[in-house]
Amino acid sequence: MKGKPITKVEPLEDSILKVTFDTGNCVTIDMKPKLAMFRFGALQNPAIWQTADTDGGFVHWYKNGLPVVELAYNEIMKMTLGESY
Repeated sequence: MKGKPITKVEPLEDSILKVTFDTGNCVTIDMKPKLAMFRFGALQNPAIWQTADTDGGFVHWYKNGLPVVELAYNEIMKMTLGESY
């Protein structure tokens, strides 16, 4: 992997996350099943969900300007490709 693989993230309605990669490809991830987990529970708050952004390697969500949830590139790939990744 060269550089930063994630170029853009868009928090869509119904807890769908759209992730665009440096290749120009994008995936949509249904995060609803994850929101019941403690790690992602804060994303049930619509104000936090809408703060999604990326540093190229991680997706971060914020509360009061501080990161409260993060999702790594390799986790996104595993969610997308399953055990094939």
